[in-house]
Amino acid sequence: MVGEYRDPSDDVDAFRPDLTRTPDLTRTPSSVAGELDYASTVTAPTEWVPYVYTDTELRAHAERHGLSVAAHVFGLLGLLVAIFGVWGAALSLAAIVLAVMARATEHRAGSLWVYGLVSGLAGLVIAAGWVLVITLVLMAGVS
Repeated sequence: MVGEYRDPSDDVDAFRPDLTRTPDLTRTPSSVAGELDYASTVTAPTEWVPYVYTDTELRAHAERHGLSVAAHVFGLLGLLVAIFGVWGAALSLAAIVLAVMARATEHRAGSLWVYGLVSGLAGLVIAAGWVLVITLVLMAGVS
């Protein structure tokens, strides 16, 4: 019984909403004003309408290089700081993350993100070398 109040003391659960309706073959398709034919509601629409970008949106996407530039700057700073100590590891790691993000989002940035990735990896390797050297020095001092 659709739309009726359910009695909470009733043991039988006869309250089932009727969400679907099978086609009634005795009715004509136009018996209810505004009702769609059952056959037209069985499948989803199959049309695909592509989004058309405006000129402003195309220019904004083409000129977007922020992540690539940030990756390159962080990579160079990380490399420079890693030469003098282990503190460049954080900057180099940030450069690697930014470069990977730029690769996925900035398709027209060229190879700028690659420079950030390479300099970030180099800075990370140098910082790891510093960690290794400091660990070996501390181990030799303990012995």
